[in-house]
Amino acid sequence: MKKSFCISFSFVLLSIFFSTQQTHAQKLFFLFAHGQYALPADSYFKHNYNYGLGVEGGAGIGTSRTFLVATVGYTSFKSVSGNSFGNTSYVPIKGGIRHYLLVGKILFIQVDGGVGMIKNNFVNSSRFSGDAGLGVKLGPFEVIADYDGFTRGSAENSGYSSWIGIKAGFRFGM
Repeated sequence: MKKSFCISFSFVLLSIFFSTQQTHAQKLFFLFAHGQYALPADSYFKHNYNYGLGVEGGAGIGTSRTFLVATVGYTSFKSVSGNSFGNTSYVPIKGGIRHYLLVGKILFIQVDGGVGMIKNNFVNSSRFSGDAGLGVKLGPFEVIADYDGFTRGSAENSGYSSWIGIKAGFRFGM
């Protein structure tokens, strides 16, 4: 079931891509909005949380293939049964760079760093947050797979709480 869905979804995305290939004026500014599904990656976070759902939005400004980006978002992580920390909310504010790898601005990498506000039953603080991802832009639609996370503090085991995020949404150039 999942495999056939992935193949069908990929076919739809490729169809959109080939049907929207047109020459456009160079855009120096863009806005974006994504939904996110997050799957905990490190052992501590994976042991305490099942998944996360969230949204993010931001803007980019630049020339040619490299853009400075600013992002703000919200993700809620669903805790496993018996986790005394409860659900965790994460609100990142980040700045970074997006660089398009191929002619036509289809494939890109994006790296961000900033601060994430973390809140659950025991923690209410700001932490370093960073992510790195690879994305595909097909017309106004884009999909990004990235590795994201934040540093843990004294109330938890020290380290870096991390997850693999799949983000999908729209990008509007101006």
